[in-house]
Amino acid sequence: MKGKCYGKNIPYRIYYTLCGDVGRFLIPQADAEEGTCVLEAADKDVFVIVFDADNEGNKGAQIWQGRINQGESAKITAPHARIRYSYNDQPEEDQPLSGDVDRSCSRGEKILVP
Repeated sequence: MKGKCYGKNIPYRIYYTLCGDVGRFLIPQADAEEGTCVLEAADKDVFVIVFDADNEGNKGAQIWQGRINQGESAKITAPHARIRYSYNDQPEEDQPLSGDVDRSCSRGEKILVP
């Protein structure tokens, strides 16, 4: 759903500013995908556990876990547009997780892991 602009009774210049090309930056767009990002394993296979995080970076509920093979990715949806993740860059071996990385997760941005 895109933002709507109302203003049939306002001068054209003001209407265009609010509703035209410039207005798209002023009116929130649902297709901006707030709270989504993509985790990508760039150099090697990784096992990742992702947690929601609040605006201060405090770890919340686990929202995703799994293996991401080299060159592949996983789309993450974070309720607060922020995540914390830990990973094992040797998923064939049972090892402690590394990282506990705090990152924003918004507008489909790509996050390389590790």
